Amino acid sequence: MFKKENRYMTKEIAENLPIEIAILLWDLIDNLTTEKDYLQILEINSIGLGVVEIVHKQEVPEYEARIYIQNDKIKDKLKIYVIDNVEYRTMMFSNEY
Repeated sequence: MFKKENRYMTKEIAENLPIEIAILLWDLIDNLTTEKDYLQILEINSIGLGVVEIVHKQEVPEYEARIYIQNDKIKDKLKIYVIDNVEYRTMMFSNEY
């Protein structure tokens, strides 16, 4: 699951998520050492002073990790789904699902 080919993002992601954050999210999924669920959940929260918390989760098998990065562009709380349907992988905001 989550091969590096055929990766897409919705127009909303392309227009509203900084590209460096999108690349980081793909890297988090790529570097996941446990078995990967078809649905990856990424919650992005600005916690102030240009610090952003990224919470990476999946349900089966259960997994959760947090990282903190410097980024002044993220101001709102964001929830992103990355879905693998075997043929392609799509990154989208949760409200687009």
